[in-house]
Amino acid sequence: MPELPTLEIYKKYFDETSLHQTINHVQVVSPEVLVGSSSEEIKKTLLGHEFIQSRRYGKYLFAQMDNDLFLIMHFGMTGFLYYGSVDGSRYPRLLIEFSTGKFLSFDDARKFGKLGLTRHPDEFIKEKKLGPDALEINFKSFKEVFKNKKGMIKPLLLNQHVLAGIGNLYADEILYQSRVHPLTPAHLLDKEEWEQLFNDMKRVLQKAIEYQDKPEALPESYLLPHRHPGGKCPAGGKLNIIPVGGRTTYFCPQRQKIKH
Repeated sequence: MPELPTLEIYKKYFDETSLHQTINHVQVVSPEVLVGSSSEEIKKTLLGHEFIQSRRYGKYLFAQMDNDLFLIMHFGMTGFLYYGSVDGSRYPRLLIEFSTGKFLSFDDARKFGKLGLTRHPDEFIKEKKLGPDALEINFKSFKEVFKNKKGMIKPLLLNQHVLAGIGNLYADEILYQSRVHPLTPAHLLDKEEWEQLFNDMKRVLQKAIEYQDKPEALPESYLLPHRHPGGKCPAGGKLNIIPVGGRTTYFCPQRQKIKH
């Protein structure tokens, strides 16, 4: 599933390709990806208008129109944006034609992505009960959202109601950088460990964006280039693979010691 760094890349791509162009035609190819809005509502909202700016929050992208409505995009497992000629889109679910003759396609092979409309992104975020955005949160708020939370640290990092934007890959990387075992009960982390976790979260997400969300291209000192069966820990030894909260989890036993 696309995580926060991916959404930052999508946002930049959208801003560079799709703003300030009149929309001449709208085709809802797969109405089943719509949530809370009909095909006709989507067409009426977009047709004849322009996108003027966008906002990312967690794993959502909000595209603001010049009529003050926002197109909500959630990319599910395989969703992405494509801008160009119509025949360049492989799995179009929403197809938008601009006055320039170019198309913007919400592509999604497995159709787990979702599209909708809202007038107020903050209200939508509140209705979804999303936690603070992982890239925008400060340390005081970070510590507060985890206060009195019970359970293992990795599932809490993945819980979008606690913190919005982190997925399975970058949770592993953040915990590796922080030297925290994924099974560690959150309430056992001390103040210094929370500070380290916060700082590493910010650094890892920024680095991922800098590297265009290409985990394999990250520095060799990072976990993700080695995150595959048989991979070796950059600190030495083999990586371990275990299920945590139903998610495949990689960690380095030499570096990440569990606390009891």
